[in-house]
Amino acid sequence: MKIALLNLKYDNNYGGNLQRYALMKVLQDMGHDVTHLNLRFNYHRPWYKMLLSLIKIMVKKFFLGKDVKIPRWQHAQHTYEELCSITEPFYNKYVKHTEQITDLRKLSKFNGFDAYFVGSDQVWRKRIAGDYIKTMFLDFLPKNTKSKRIAYGVSLGVTENEFCSEEIKQLSDLYRRFDAVSVREDSALDLFKLYGWNEPQAIWVLDPTLLLYKEDYMRLIESGNTVQPEGNLFCYILDKTDDMDSLIQQKAKDLNLKAFELGLDKPVSIEQWLRSFSDSEYVITDSYHGLVFSIIFNKPFFLIRNEFRGNARFDSVIRMFDIEDDCSDNLNWNLINKTIADYREKSFCFIANAMN
Repeated sequence: MKIALLNLKYDNNYGGNLQRYALMKVLQDMGHDVTHLNLRFNYHRPWYKMLLSLIKIMVKKFFLGKDVKIPRWQHAQHTYEELCSITEPFYNKYVKHTEQITDLRKLSKFNGFDAYFVGSDQVWRKRIAGDYIKTMFLDFLPKNTKSKRIAYGVSLGVTENEFCSEEIKQLSDLYRRFDAVSVREDSALDLFKLYGWNEPQAIWVLDPTLLLYKEDYMRLIESGNTVQPEGNLFCYILDKTDDMDSLIQQKAKDLNLKAFELGLDKPVSIEQWLRSFSDSEYVITDSYHGLVFSIIFNKPFFLIRNEFRGNARFDSVIRMFDIEDDCSDNLNWNLINKTIADYREKSFCFIANAMN
């Protein structure tokens, strides 16, 4: 079966790239031909706005003698492309994809697939998907298409409603067109009830990264050009604060470990990021996938809550694996691994049933 995979626009986020890779690999291992729809951010302005901006720059520089700064959109585009260049080799090597799609209207030409998978990650969260939220509900497909529409592990990221009544009405119509829906957080099931999204009935499944085994990620590390980390206390922090610095220093002292830090502003290859988990003895993180990969590699962790990025995601993982608190130094990894295996079977069943 020919399958199109759709999720958030491409960026340098490690977890986002790995969940994309994992879901594609699972579907490919099932014998399907999978292509990722390569959505990209485009910070370039329309030609007429660019022309106006250029005129203003020339007037300021040559007639008023003022210093001229690089336009914000141009700086944003350059930064985006520079960060993406670090993770792009992994994407090009492991993820079969279309050409870059910066105009959502062009998605309509990709209509020759037998099935469309949307997910995982926060594809159905308004604050994250923004103006293209309806795209994540496959609104570009004809209403009477015979192609299957499947949502795998979609996330809303929060426990409170972010949609207005008109948005719920529009999205409800799109929701009913899906053949099968699953969610990454159990809290999303309550929101679906609030919205009246009962058909199809959604179920709770694993994040795609948990569908693979630690050994799958070890093979990625071994095939990449990686080096041993400079410490053994891995700090993967997305939103750094002074309090976090103090916490890291204290934790390193208490555990007699050497801290090293990576973040999206300190980019490394995806394989190197994975090795940071593999080689560490302890993880401190405020990231959802930082938490998930700590569990995959069976590493004790200290979780720092991150309300801005969505605490519902953390809560769901904690409940799924029956973890008592956010500082988990003495976990029963055998029990957690068994729980992963049980949910993995349930998640594979969802995919198989949705395809049939």
